[in-house]
Amino acid sequence: MPRLNRVCPRFSDSEWTAVRTAAEATDLEPGGYAAAAVLATAASNNPTAAIADYRRGVQELMESNRQLAAIGNNLNQIAHYLNAGGQPAADLQQLLRRVDDAITIVDEAVTWLVRR
Repeated sequence: MPRLNRVCPRFSDSEWTAVRTAAEATDLEPGGYAAAAVLATAASNNPTAAIADYRRGVQELMESNRQLAAIGNNLNQIAHYLNAGGQPAADLQQLLRRVDDAITIVDEAVTWLVRR
């Protein structure tokens, strides 16, 4: 049966890159990939939940990004203190490792969300 109905979505450059990357990984053209993704969501038992899960993931990553920015601000204050001659606390290296781990986790979550 021919497909007569059309939808013409628009993508930002980063979104288009993500669509092209996913399409290549599934050996589809971007249009075919977009159609397959939309149909898979629409055919799911709960299409609203499929979209809501994605949105929730984006919102949680945005909140993580906000929190990491606050941590970065605190690290800048620590750097200013140390540059002014202050002495670092013994657990500063552990704190920096934990911050680095948190950044890595957020980066991995972003990559996963973009590729799914």
